[in-house]
Amino acid sequence: MGDSTEFLALERAIAPFAEGFSVRSGNDGALSGVFLYRNGGDQEIGVFAGLLLDADPYPHMVRFRGDPEGLVMAYVNPIDGSARAELVSDEESVFETAHETLMPLASPEPFELFESEPGALVRRRRLPEGADELTDRRLLEFCRGSLALLGQVDLLDALREYDLD
Repeated sequence: MGDSTEFLALERAIAPFAEGFSVRSGNDGALSGVFLYRNGGDQEIGVFAGLLLDADPYPHMVRFRGDPEGLVMAYVNPIDGSARAELVSDEESVFETAHETLMPLASPEPFELFESEPGALVRRRRLPEGADELTDRRLLEFCRGSLALLGQVDLLDALREYDLD
């Protein structure tokens, strides 16, 4: 997986969900965490698990300023690609169906659906003080639990099996 010990605990925590995906870890100043992804042509689909450090690049996710938030996000890039249209935008799409199914399951932190944003299906948790590191067990449990929910509604399988060609 990644070569940085900073990401190792999170990579290990989400390893059960990584089958069929490539793994990339990193911190770009806004997001810090692990991507499970697939590429095809100029498109990328997958999930991100980790921390939202700065919501400025993601104005649709601005809820409060200050402490980082735990974040699990299923995404399809680019937003004008054919995969995006099929997986997110179409009526009764995989993302729409997953969102509707998850609403009663994922409380008090529901998954939010953003049809016109790169991160289409997002679950966030405001973390308690001191839980702002990728090794914090509360963040690890949130990420694992959120990915398990995405697996339960077959979104992870849909991303694994989607034909990007």
